[in-house]
Amino acid sequence: MTERDDFDRIVEGLELDLSFEDEVEEAPAEAREPTWTPLTDEDVEVQEPFYRQVEPTPLIPRRRNIMLAWGGVLGAPLALFLATVSGVYLDRSIVAGVALTFVAAAIYLILQLPEHGPSRKDWPDDGAVL
Repeated sequence: MTERDDFDRIVEGLELDLSFEDEVEEAPAEAREPTWTPLTDEDVEVQEPFYRQVEPTPLIPRRRNIMLAWGGVLGAPLALFLATVSGVYLDRSIVAGVALTFVAAAIYLILQLPEHGPSRKDWPDDGAVL
């Protein structure tokens, strides 16, 4: 510690009171007042749930058109992938037809989504729909 660094020069002019009390006197346990009180049934308010119960939708849609559209969205890229992996050469018209099937099926599924606008009774609703 022969050299003084910048920190020593900064703190040398500070007057710090570093004296601490050795012992803190505590009041006996009987004399201390409790800092909290347990809740009773009268203190607790019963609140209504802030959500509404919604019936779950079936995992597999019941409409045939929706199933066909999902088949086009999932099946078209899968068919192209399998043809490429197996080394089957597909004509351009077949590839174009598969691509159009995918696009048409995706557009149909997007158009079938429920509308979340002013026509709904719970609009504007920022909650999640499961």
